[in-house]
Formats: sequence, structure tokens, C-alpha cells
Amino acid sequence: MNEPVRLTEIDVIGDGRAAGHAYGEAVRHLVRDHHGLIVEGLAARGMPVSEARRHALAVREATAPFAPDLAAEVDGVGEGAGLTAADAWILQLRAELTGWGTAVPECSSLALVGPGRPAGPLAAQNADLPPAYGSLFVVLRRRPSRAPALITVTPAGQLGHHGMNAAGVTVFGNFLRAAGWGIGVPRYLLTRIALAKTSRRRAADAVGAVPRSGPRNLLIADPEGALDIETTPSAVGRLKPVDGVLIHTNHFVSDISAHERAPSAWLRNSRARLARLGDLLSAAGPTAGVAEVATILADRTGAPDALCHHAADAPDVDIATVISTIADIGARRLHVCAGPPDTGVYTVYPLQES
Repeated sequence: MNEPVRLTEIDVIGDGRAAGHAYGEAVRHLVRDHHGLIVEGLAARGMPVSEARRHALAVREATAPFAPDLAAEVDGVGEGAGLTAADAWILQLRAELTGWGTAVPECSSLALVGPGRPAGPLAAQNADLPPAYGSLFVVLRRRPSRAPALITVTPAGQLGHHGMNAAGVTVFGNFLRAAGWGIGVPRYLLTRIALAKTSRRRAADAVGAVPRSGPRNLLIADPEGALDIETTPSAVGRLKPVDGVLIHTNHFVSDISAHERAPSAWLRNSRARLARLGDLLSAAGPTAGVAEVATILADRTGAPDALCHHAADAPDVDIATVISTIADIGARRLHVCAGPPDTGVYTVYPLQES
């Protein structure tokens, strides 16, 4: 096992541009590294940064009427990091710029809920991304004036990749492949829209009410239960736990599965992980707690289609489990492993600092 890694932590109070400025300034070097990584990737695909900025500002215009505080916060991130507002909006996008047809399967998510679970409600995810993203993740605590306090684990400069709020609402996201991408609220900001609510149902309704840039799966849990929404720009499908277990990977399984546009290799990988996750959780039973979930997330069976992915499994794909997170919803804390959890150690981050 590697030594535990403690991510950079930022605590930001307030709203809008001022909050974004404080965030961007606090991790300026990481925000700029993140921006440079995206721009480099776009250049390799033939997209100049000027074109990316035009697209990003169009996304801002589409987002601001529905989430004005978040739009201002993004603007402030750029200002605090010494970048333009357009550059800050580029940080909220990925497949919206690189193209969904080039994406690879990413992320395995779960929730364990219900009265028969002595460890309390848990939700978790392995986040699979290009390995270069691993060094960019931070822990951001936000205390807005008009919404619950929250903690999110996210690449520096993004407003939120996944996280939990003071009401216990917990959100994890998974990539989906579908047609119909356009200009709308970017997929990563859907996490913050959901985390502004005080229950899983209100969070899901809020996500469904905004115009979305592309497909996204969100697994949303709270102290009372869990649900999953598969979204495209034009549709929303919902899933419920079965016997207190809710799982998702990277393919459609709800009543909107006709939107699926993933190729066969993608579907093989995603279905293999979903089946393995279900089998391991079934074997763990209702007493599974944080330690048992950590063991499941470290599972390497079936590589390169394993729950825990190493970059060496498929070098041509350029993907690895860069962050593994377990949300202890009752305790309002996140257990986060930086890097593949089979070789790493989880560090605890409470929502409220002691």
C-alpha cells in the first residue's frame, strides 16, 4: 500500500463571483495546470483555444438564467486564477469540447440505503479519468448563504465533480453516450445544482428542470434513500434501489435506454463492471460498511474491465481510477483515496472542519 495522500483543502464562504474568486486564487497553480491540460488536449484534436472560448461563453449564456449564482462563481474562478471568464468556463466542460464520440467508459457508482443497514446509508464511486487529472483534484468546502454547506471532490477550477451537502444529499455522476449534445448547462454543474437541494427528490427535479448540454447519469442519495437519474438533453429516466442497493456504470438501463449510442466495447466494459459490482455487494450483504465498500472498489477482477482500473490495463485508452470516494452520509464525511484504491489509502474529510 502507498502512503495516504491528503488533497489540498479549500474552504470558501459566500456566493457568486466573490466566492469563485477566493476559490480560484487559493489554488491558482492547479487551476492553471487544469486549464493547460484541457487546452493541450483540444489542440491535439485540432480545436484552437479561441474556438473553445466561444463555445464556453455560449454555455455561460445558456446557464446564467437558470443558475445565476453558479455562473457568477465560475466567472470568479477565472478572475482569481488570473484567467478569463471564458477560460474558467472551459474548466467546466470536457466532452462538450472534446466530443462525446472520443470518450471512454468512466466511473462506477453505488448506494446502500434502507433501515436494514447498521452501517447507515453509504454512497460511493470510483472516478475513472485520464491519469493526468489525478494530481488536479482538491477538496472544496463551500458555505453559500442561500443553500446548504457542501463538500466536493473535484479537479481544481471545476465547481463540483461529486460530493455531499449538510442535508446529507450526496451526488455521484457517470458518463453516458447519447446523441443530441448542444448548448446548455454543462454536465459537471448539474452536481452543484443538485447539491443546492435538501432532499434527493428535490435534487433530481432540479436537474431535470434545466436545459442540459449532454447526457449524464446522476446517482443521488440522502439519509432516507437513493435514486438514480439517467439524463439526456431531452429526456430523464429514473431508477430505484433494489433491496437497498443502487448501482450504475456507463450505459443506459432505465426506460430511456433507446438513447444509448455506446459502441460494443464500451458496453462490454460497462456491463461487466455493473455485474461485478452487483455480485460483490450481494455477497457483502446488508452489514456492509465503509471497509467492505472500500474492498469492493479495489476489486481488479476482469481487468481491463475491472472496477478498479490501472492505466497499464489498456494503455491506448488513457484512463485510470484517479479518485475513489465513499460517502458516509450519516456522519457527513467523505473517505477519499487519491489513485487506484487497491494500492492507496483512504483519507477522511468531514463536511464541517473540526
